[in-house]
Amino acid sequence: MKISILLIISFLFTINSSLDAHQFKTKNDSLNCHINKAYVKTLATDFVPIIISPIHWNSKQWIGAGTVLGTAAFLYSKDKLIADFWQQHRSTALDNADKYFFDPFGKMYYTIPLMGAFYIYGAASHKNKPKRVAMDFVQASLYSGIIVTIVKNIGHRHRPFQTKNHNPYLWDGPLTQDWGHNSFPSGHTIMAFTFASVIATHYQKTVWVPIIAYSLASMEAMARMYADKHWSSDVLIGGAMGYAIGTFVVNRNRYRIKTIPIISSNFTGLNLIYSL
Repeated sequence: MKISILLIISFLFTINSSLDAHQFKTKNDSLNCHINKAYVKTLATDFVPIIISPIHWNSKQWIGAGTVLGTAAFLYSKDKLIADFWQQHRSTALDNADKYFFDPFGKMYYTIPLMGAFYIYGAASHKNKPKRVAMDFVQASLYSGIIVTIVKNIGHRHRPFQTKNHNPYLWDGPLTQDWGHNSFPSGHTIMAFTFASVIATHYQKTVWVPIIAYSLASMEAMARMYADKHWSSDVLIGGAMGYAIGTFVVNRNRYRIKTIPIISSNFTGLNLIYSL
């Protein structure tokens, strides 16, 4: 069962690379930046390519999946050691940092208002990019929330604080009656990396933005281990999922616009097609 869960996660980590540039004609961040029927429709239709993406894998993507699985397997064998380390280095300052920043950050108490402000700013200033960032964040977060909930309820892994002497090998499986064990993967971490990857991909040319975004997400992952809520393998997989889903959504929407040249006796121009 644990192997099958890791196989599911490995393909999620590599879906973003399935959006090869040759599949698309051009990119345009200025179109379809409105919350309308077309946008709502994509929330449903764009979920399918995530599921079927392994069909289109190449050798590079299989290597990426194998790397994720190998790293996860290694951390799984060291989960107890890592959990013990974090609990031996607790402090009041770090407890407060987790309570007042990192725990709310992982629950999206900060990121949702921030993305709402992005959209409002874009609408008020007639700038499309902030609106597109907010819309991609909503879409990616929806997918992350659905996927992490499904995987959690397949494995029902015990959290570190729920075990005696930090036993990372307790899994109840999908048929359990106790729904309180849902450690794998980390929901806080997947949401943090979903946010980070959306922001970082949109603003990848501004070097400090990806650095700050992924640094915050990484600290969120460490905070989950520090709080004794997750194992190291939980946060690795959560982070990989969040990164994959966030970059997938941004790249898919970015390259959704296709251009077709139009040349006639009295008109020359471009026809822009938005594919749903």
